[in-house]
Amino acid sequence: MKKIKTTISLATIFLVLYIISHHLSVPLAVPMILFCMSPFVMIWMVLSILKDGIPSDKKFSDGYFYEDYDHENQQFIPRQKD
Repeated sequence: MKKIKTTISLATIFLVLYIISHHLSVPLAVPMILFCMSPFVMIWMVLSILKDGIPSDKKFSDGYFYEDYDHENQQFIPRQKD
């Protein structure tokens, strides 16, 4: 699970750098390069999550639409710390 958090953090930092690069006085080539790299960053993040993630044991057909919602007690379940 720690590997997924690192992957998501790096992809988020990449996104923030891309957004900030538009507002700073950087050459136009920098945001263009970041834009061209973004599909690869997103594909890397998705593949990492699919490969290293922990699948849920609950099924959509059993009435579980969201993992963090307890349908019997009608309340949200807080996240557990890893």
